[in-house]
Amino acid sequence: MLSLFVFAAAFANPIVEEVPLDVGVLPAEVEEVVRASAHLPLPERMAAISAPFLDLPYLVDGHGEGMGPDTDPPARYDAFDCVTFLEEVLALSFAADPLSAPLFRNALRYADGVPEYSRRHHFMLAEWIPANVEAGFVQDITASLGETHRIEKVVEKKTWTNWQGTRQFKHELSQLPVGTYGLNVMSLDAAEEAIDSFPPGAIILTVRQPHDWKPIIISHVGFIIPTAEDIPTTMRHATKMAGQKVRDHYLAWYIERLRWFPRAVEGISVLMPIDQGPRQSRLEAGK
Repeated sequence: MLSLFVFAAAFANPIVEEVPLDVGVLPAEVEEVVRASAHLPLPERMAAISAPFLDLPYLVDGHGEGMGPDTDPPARYDAFDCVTFLEEVLALSFAADPLSAPLFRNALRYADGVPEYSRRHHFMLAEWIPANVEAGFVQDITASLGETHRIEKVVEKKTWTNWQGTRQFKHELSQLPVGTYGLNVMSLDAAEEAIDSFPPGAIILTVRQPHDWKPIIISHVGFIIPTAEDIPTTMRHATKMAGQKVRDHYLAWYIERLRWFPRAVEGISVLMPIDQGPRQSRLEAGK
């Protein structure tokens, strides 16, 4: 088995509190799949690499920096929430070798790739999406799939001050993002009509109807896996639905369930991961 030690943390923080650090050990089965799928297109790598994680339990915020203020391990392979599942699958899929996965994980998860709590992309709309679009890891393809509308979310200091959920984060108030953030969104009806157009590998973002008092509108993420022609479009995700575990669900089934959520859903947004590094050139040359 291959130990994935996020050594960058030690250099970023030469003086840190001493806490036991479980840096995570990549299961041998997953390591073998990463190497065996290295020649495949990105969506097929994502499906192959994530398959061994199916049925693992859903766990909110089980990953951290291995040091204060969040001493949870940077990598673990026994449980995920929806974001850490996506990040780990992307990191392992982007990496030409499993040894490189921590570097990609840090680049996806942190500003400038520096694994510190205050630099983590905690907030999808304000941090994770714009940072990873700018870095070239993903691109917004929502408008290419069907009828789309634009929403704008204004987040001010008073939004964080007045929102009860702010207390779950270990930030100073000045560290929380403020500004106006935009997102392309398909209504649930539009998404349902376009289901057959969703490409394998596409990242599905669940967008709740915005409220002035709440800074967060994205509540869930998953990704589309390749399937046989006779299998409906399928999303893989770490989910609280149907047993709280890593599951595959037909996208049509998921969209229908969104219609009945207690907090109304605005629709979905779609990002497409972009293959990285020399391997992409080899894949294109082989077409």
